[in-house]
Amino acid sequence: MFGYGDIVRIDLSSGAIIREPVPPALVKKFIGGMGINDWLLWEHFLQVDPRVDPMSEENVLIAGVGPLGGTATCFGTKTKFTFKSPLTGFFGDATSGGTFGAQLRWSGIDHLVITGRASRPVYIYIENDRIEVRDAGRLWGLTTDETVEALYAGGIPEEAGIVCIGPAGENGVRYASLIVTHHRAAARAGGGCVAGSKNLKAIVALGGKGIRVYDRRAVLEAAEKIYQVINGSPGIDRWKKIGSTMGVAYYNTINGNAFRNNQFTQTADENIAKISADWYIENLKLRDISCSPGCTFGCGSTCEVKGHETLFARKIAGFKGYSPEYITVGSFGMACDIHDYPAILFLGDLCNKYGMDYEEIGGIVPLLMELRQRDLINDQQVKEWFGEELALEWGNAETVMRIVKAIAWQENTLGRMCSHSTGKLCESIEARAGIDAKRYSMAGKGGMVVPEEVRPFPIWCVMAATNTRGCDVMKGFNFIDKTGREDVSLRWFGQRDAGIRHVPDLKGKAAAAAENYISVFNCLGICMFRASSAIYPLDMLAEAYAAVTGLEMTESGLLLAAERAFNLEKAFNVRMGLRREDDVLCLRWMDEPIQSGPGEGMKARDFLDKLLDEYYEYRGWDVATSIPTREKLAAIGLADIADEMEK
Repeated sequence: MFGYGDIVRIDLSSGAIIREPVPPALVKKFIGGMGINDWLLWEHFLQVDPRVDPMSEENVLIAGVGPLGGTATCFGTKTKFTFKSPLTGFFGDATSGGTFGAQLRWSGIDHLVITGRASRPVYIYIENDRIEVRDAGRLWGLTTDETVEALYAGGIPEEAGIVCIGPAGENGVRYASLIVTHHRAAARAGGGCVAGSKNLKAIVALGGKGIRVYDRRAVLEAAEKIYQVINGSPGIDRWKKIGSTMGVAYYNTINGNAFRNNQFTQTADENIAKISADWYIENLKLRDISCSPGCTFGCGSTCEVKGHETLFARKIAGFKGYSPEYITVGSFGMACDIHDYPAILFLGDLCNKYGMDYEEIGGIVPLLMELRQRDLINDQQVKEWFGEELALEWGNAETVMRIVKAIAWQENTLGRMCSHSTGKLCESIEARAGIDAKRYSMAGKGGMVVPEEVRPFPIWCVMAATNTRGCDVMKGFNFIDKTGREDVSLRWFGQRDAGIRHVPDLKGKAAAAAENYISVFNCLGICMFRASSAIYPLDMLAEAYAAVTGLEMTESGLLLAAERAFNLEKAFNVRMGLRREDDVLCLRWMDEPIQSGPGEGMKARDFLDKLLDEYYEYRGWDVATSIPTREKLAAIGLADIADEMEK
């Protein structure tokens, strides 16, 4: 087939490697990327009990890139990693930019399916038709940047794409990340922990085959059309300069920030100014970069701390790194109340070097700080857990740094307590201190956290509660209600309500529709970030897909394949025993109203239950249980999935 490569299955226990073409039936049903990954996970757990320990050799780690990934179709290249999550115990996946996905595709491989457990630390080397499992003993114990440099120094060409784990993955931290080359992270749900449990330190991909497309001229014409649409979209010049960090200042105006563990949704303008994208540009930014081949946004950048910029900057003079995402600033600048940009950069970089999800750190550390603020835990208790004094005070970057290190290396009791989900941390604190820690935790579904504020935005409340991988909003990431996109609501539903801010009307349907829309990008293997706000027409992606593969496609066809993938993830969780009562938010979001500003007085308890009804109805799922109905699954071509669930 044009535009598609192979599936490679590697059993680390036996060393067996099997390479086979992507079946046309899977292409027709799921397109690729997220969709085929989801099917491969489902297929694996038809042979294996889905209730197995996620850190056992019976779990699977899947890497996949969709058919537009690695091509010149303007939206870059994104790799989807799929697995059973050791953080939540149910479906898990994470997405990353970087060069690994494109190099994998250029090797003629679309999906890797990694099973078993190696008897010693190993890494996988892929170069076109050459696939080897190599010894990684010299790499074990290295940070992610040290791992990459050691591989390059050992003869791996520098153009190779590398995904690896750090000490957090090796030491069983449940939210350990997969780090792609130096600075891109497939962070969520614990994929790095799965790799570590398999003694898999890294995967290297180097491709020289390219991608055989159906119609080269049509691909270039489709790319030109996409480029023109992108460059004509509102705010594109600003986005290219600062990417997702444009949300830092904007969120402060709309009550979207998570200051001091979401106790506040806004902070003083002078504090925002210190951690704004403009401050970064004026003081630290060097040059623009794109994170992956095929991207025309280039919303990333390199940076350097000279040492004079802030107090913390003096300690890290000469530090060179990469621009943060909004979540970097949200996790440290907002949730931990650190108003020092070099400190935020350093902490984000530290988490990447250790290979751990700083979204989870953005829930764990602020929880500890608030408990100390309220005298629910005391200095003596903290000292006993940490082994030495630790100042759990807002804005203390040194404290955050010490906690991160303790978690990655499992240095002390507190580091071990914090190596699980925030929900598990609450249970541990409650057992030791006899307090109600959960009341102050921002953990939602599955014990996961997201360091943003969702109460004024009902769409985001629904997404955080229903997300197939736990409390998260990236599966349907959109700004329909945050930016008042009544035009998008009209296009999708013929009504304006989903785009009217701070009211719950139509927000359940909008959450589901946004998830289907974003899933299209994840199935195609391209970046969805800019699409979350611009809401690009999908017909241009259908044209690009047809030009690459020679297969006819429409906007509705893309959405149907994406909907199938999302339903497959839901079906996996149903097999794991998840039901409507598991679609929950934290107590602060549910019961504490916004104190002032836009959306004042809003709390999720007032509207979430009704919106869940609306969400399930729109998806064709049973409202009482949230289980997809047989009628719905049959209607979208997944009757076999219904058969399995009925067992």
